[in-house]
Parts: sequence; structure tokens; C-alpha cells
Amino acid sequence: MSESRYIVIEGPIAVGKTSLARRLAASLDSELLLEQAEANPFL
Repeated sequence: MSESRYIVIEGPIAVGKTSLARRLAASLDSELLLEQAEANPFL
């Protein structure tokens, strides 16, 4: 059975979280899952 691992990135607005996540996903050859901002009532 394959073990799944997740990396979560959080931080203030406009610090480069998405850029970091994209680079990590590319370098780890993994799937990138981004939060849908429209679905988050706190944003």
C-alpha cells in the first residue's frame, strides 16, 4: 500500500506561497492542490 504525504503552506497574503507550492510540486514531481479562494468565506 502506498503512503500519501502532504505539504501544507500557510502565511500572510502576497508572500509567495503559491510560487513556493508550484516549485515544490514540480521538483517533487507531485500533484499540486490549491485552495479555491472563492470558496473560502474568510478571504
